[in-house]
Amino acid sequence: MTVSSFLPRFIGLFKIKQLLQFLTVLSYVAFCLTTAKLFAGPAKRQAAPRPENIPRSEIIEPDAFRLLIGPKPNFTVTPQSKTPLGIKKPPYGTAWSQLVSGSTLGDEIKAAMPRLQKMVATKTYFESHIDDAVDEFRMLSVYFEIISEFDKEGEVRSSWKKNAVGYRDHFQQSAHRCERAGGKPYVTAGTSVGDLENLIRGEPNDFSSGEEKDFVWSQLCDRSLLMQRLKTANAKLTSGTASETTFLESTDQLFHASEIIACFGELLVQPKFVDWDDVDYKGFSYNMKEMAMEAKTAIVEGNYDLARKAAKSISQACSACHADFR
Repeated sequence: MTVSSFLPRFIGLFKIKQLLQFLTVLSYVAFCLTTAKLFAGPAKRQAAPRPENIPRSEIIEPDAFRLLIGPKPNFTVTPQSKTPLGIKKPPYGTAWSQLVSGSTLGDEIKAAMPRLQKMVATKTYFESHIDDAVDEFRMLSVYFEIISEFDKEGEVRSSWKKNAVGYRDHFQQSAHRCERAGGKPYVTAGTSVGDLENLIRGEPNDFSSGEEKDFVWSQLCDRSLLMQRLKTANAKLTSGTASETTFLESTDQLFHASEIIACFGELLVQPKFVDWDDVDYKGFSYNMKEMAMEAKTAIVEGNYDLARKAAKSISQACSACHADFR
């Protein structure tokens, strides 16, 4: 190979080598710039232009307040309550609709009917279960008083809400007449059971007397009766959260039980019940109510662990309360 033929080829190889070196350097510089951007802090924002420096334009308005209509808002005024419409705060404690649903109250009332029907099936059976009938009538009066105070529109039947006070007094009187010596308790109970059947069928009676007397919760029943129903609901919640399988199979019943516990936690501290104004007693009732509301939320969300934990806390609150109050 002659020098004249080798020289052009050498020059060509030299140029290719230079090009490769240049590309390598260029790639390295690009990599460094990208890395620097990633680790650099946020760029400093320019200060907003002052109104007097904004150029005059038909699009840009230097004084936005000039376009507003009406007086400027007074932000020192306390905002209005955000409570949804239809929710009324009761004179004391937590609103009933936050503790128990209208469907749970309705189910409690409907569940009493077959038990009472069995009690009045024969006079002999009734006479051996008269105390149970009295308890049923007293619990019905409690539920109808809650319905009369219920704070959420449309949650309970309108006919039940309208006649709730009348039925409250009616079943309270039925319980009293069944207890009174010398009366006709079997006839009274049979008539009251028929009245309950008519109500559930959608044929309410008007028991209102036209006079609204001062109401006290303790006149409807003793605390011991509330405790009996509470004990049943607590047992249901405890057994229903014993395993995840049982929990998932009985969410409806557990939801009902948690609402009863929350509702009765509020009932136990109503005026004139035993110990209703004791600070420690109120604390136990409040804890039980709050745990029941947590259990209800967990049941709705399908959270087994949280529901089991809340159920355990409810039982502990009951045991602690029973250790000091009986």
